[in-house]
Amino acid sequence: MKYYITFLSAMLFTSFCFGQQIEFSNMASIKPPGRMQKMQQKEVLNMTRQKLGKHPSLQNFLNSNSDYVYKVDDITIFIKTSPRQPSNKLNALKLTMQSIGPASIETVDGKRFVLGLDSTKKDVILYRFFCVNSANTIQVAGVVTADIKDKEKAKALIYDIIKGIKFKVQ
Repeated sequence: MKYYITFLSAMLFTSFCFGQQIEFSNMASIKPPGRMQKMQQKEVLNMTRQKLGKHPSLQNFLNSNSDYVYKVDDITIFIKTSPRQPSNKLNALKLTMQSIGPASIETVDGKRFVLGLDSTKKDVILYRFFCVNSANTIQVAGVVTADIKDKEKAKALIYDIIKGIKFKVQ
């Protein structure tokens, strides 16, 4: 009987995890890759101190919204949404990000986004991405940090996240 209850509990937990969806108020939602797990505040603070020190880009994300921090293995993902003024700001974001490091405008599953490599510090990379809806009125922004050895894995994870974004207003 114990085996049956344990097995049933594990199956329910697994189905819940694979069916999770991250809701961002009334703007957007993300169906994350199945292996993405929410981080606790204490884990986030420890990771930030140990790996990145006081990196300004990361601190801005933490200060504005630390509720949407996730991890996949040793890769950390910070995500937030915000309304935008209708415009073609992806080009401006790309130019701004190019002053820090390489950046490009890309398209995945019909979604346009800017992807930039913000910095490499202590063998840690920091990617930034900004994805907007077709009307340019809502943006999903994120910061992804990883060890330099996981650079390509982190980039692939960003593409998976972009694929899972669903804007509630196109």
